[in-house]
Amino acid sequence: MTEKCAECGVELPENSESVYCAKCDAILDKKFEKIEMNLIVYKEISNDEIEVLKKFDKEDIVSLYLKLYDSYREDGDFNEYEASLLNKIQSVFALTEKEIGSDKIVHFDGTKATKKRKPLECIKCGKPVLQDDFVFCPYCGFRLD
Repeated sequence: MTEKCAECGVELPENSESVYCAKCDAILDKKFEKIEMNLIVYKEISNDEIEVLKKFDKEDIVSLYLKLYDSYREDGDFNEYEASLLNKIQSVFALTEKEIGSDKIVHFDGTKATKKRKPLECIKCGKPVLQDDFVFCPYCGFRLD
């Protein structure tokens, strides 16, 4: 049985490693580059662009996420659009901390976005203290300064 291009239906050469013909592969690569530039400049993504990105390997999406993260990080703290976009890409494509790095996860608290930090640990008992504003350790009661 002959394989056909997933995009246009043309027959693929025997033993083809791609599910796309050369023409469709080139078109998709151009679309990817355009989406990448739009994400960097306009910091938004449409459902149509998400559908195009779903045609790419996970490694390509991870690479895109990391490139966006680095690009946005150059300007300092993430704004709500940047954080929202990174969160959306992470969610839609099920990117894990292992794939993108735990230090590249972004959270938005409504006023500013920050990198995900490791929880603080109590000096006395060593258990994680999940909120920065705790004065006392919730486990042993030690005063956290």
